[in-house]
Amino acid sequence: MGGFKLILGTPINAVPHPWLTLPVSGIMVNAYDILRVGLSRVRGRGLRKLLGIDNDDVELWIDSGGYQFLRRGIDPGTYKIAKVYREVDADYYISLDYPPGPLDDNETRARKIARTISSYMSLKNTLRGLVEEGRLIPVFHMAVGESLRLQLRSYEPHSCIAAVGGLIPHFMQRSGKGSRLKAVLFLTLLRKLWRGKLHALGLASAAVIPLLKIIGIDSGDTQTWRHKAAFGKIIVPGLGERHISGQKVRFGPATLRENEVDIYREFVKKASSLFNVTHESLVNSFEARALFNAWILLEVASNGATYRGTSKPFAKLYEAARALKKLPPDELEAKLAGLLGVAKLPSAESSSYVEVKTVERVPSYTALNYTTVEEA
Repeated sequence: MGGFKLILGTPINAVPHPWLTLPVSGIMVNAYDILRVGLSRVRGRGLRKLLGIDNDDVELWIDSGGYQFLRRGIDPGTYKIAKVYREVDADYYISLDYPPGPLDDNETRARKIARTISSYMSLKNTLRGLVEEGRLIPVFHMAVGESLRLQLRSYEPHSCIAAVGGLIPHFMQRSGKGSRLKAVLFLTLLRKLWRGKLHALGLASAAVIPLLKIIGIDSGDTQTWRHKAAFGKIIVPGLGERHISGQKVRFGPATLRENEVDIYREFVKKASSLFNVTHESLVNSFEARALFNAWILLEVASNGATYRGTSKPFAKLYEAARALKKLPPDELEAKLAGLLGVAKLPSAESSSYVEVKTVERVPSYTALNYTTVEEA
């Protein structure tokens, strides 16, 4: 299993800023938030200044904010996204995508994937410089058959890095039977077919990072470091998530058990030697919990800690991923097609994976040595 580059997602005006204290590789914000804050405030290097990034070693990623726009009934279109990408200085820009819903039928899924491809092609033609530098990132969505091949044919000649989107609902088990397995199968299949870097959008949680390491995904982003803290929770490798703030327990495991206290104290002791955190601050402060959680995710992503948690379903997923990784692409696709209810796939003669994997005119960009991933 290789290393990961963990990208921390954050609202623009939010606190804390872990990258001021910890060795964070990258930060991700989204175009919806940029437009809400005001493009004039973040134009050029203004966004970096607003976030306090004065070190170019910390990468800045911008997501299109497609999910945020669409949940509000807004279609920003590629013109508005291109304007943001043209005017705001960042390292990587995620193409506008239209994520299929977890229960969409195959026809609806194919239509949204086609629209996502069309958006990438439009942005590619508008932002040629970003394409040549390998900084405009297309987005794959779960598919088999021609919809999958269309994505591969559309992206491979133009990009050496791609993202995988729309999988959070699957990890949250919202797509029916075999929900998480569908996501694991698609990630494993795509890893075998795509020769460039792969970034998992929104999947870099403590529980999912080990899974994506097994599969061989290169990087990913997450805001779980903030979300868990807001619910009064901290992440502890070997234990999972624990409520520590005294807030009412709304979901998940409750407070630390007696046999877990010593493990927790060891991590607090280590964290306190790196930044100002104590048991009392974790109990009383959202910012302390968020910073602690960000540090834990960095530890998990860098192999500095093992996340075992207490979830038997995730333990089974890890084992499934190890087994599936050994299968050839056609078997993986057949299994995924069965779960998606796709009755017929192209024959072996009409779907050469060797041809699909041929990559020409891939941009050479020396800064592509990044890596990551998240939980639902």
